[in-house]
Amino acid sequence: MNKTGIAVRRIERAPADAVKALSRFGVATIHEAMGRAGLLAPYLRPIYPGARLCGTAVTALGHPGDNWMLHVAAEMLKPGDVVVMGFSSQTEDGMFGELLATSFRARGAVGLVIDAGVRDTAELAQMKFPVWSRAVNAKGTIKATVGS
Repeated sequence: MNKTGIAVRRIERAPADAVKALSRFGVATIHEAMGRAGLLAPYLRPIYPGARLCGTAVTALGHPGDNWMLHVAAEMLKPGDVVVMGFSSQTEDGMFGELLATSFRARGAVGLVIDAGVRDTAELAQMKFPVWSRAVNAKGTIKATVGS
């Protein structure tokens, strides 16, 4: 059963040495070594050419038009984390931009994978903050519905 309003505060992170070792390889190599598992959906695209990241996933589930859980995730980040966010149904709203990226980076996050839209892509590229997203969309969001 999928419950909302749950925030796991004690996240078991991958050992730093394992993350560092894996960071030497490309995604195709890791995918093959994992038995051809673990790829992103092909519609999730990097927002700028050459974007790369490797880190421990901090996962979040949100609702269309609402980026509250990105703010919750920001409070739990540690250096080397990658936020991976899905949604209860399809959305292309601009959930993430320069302000949240600044907050994520200040806490040591190394990137975002989000099955939604992002905004401020020129600024994110200039910051060299790697993001994979479903869409680029300036449409803003609210903070009204708790996810997990």
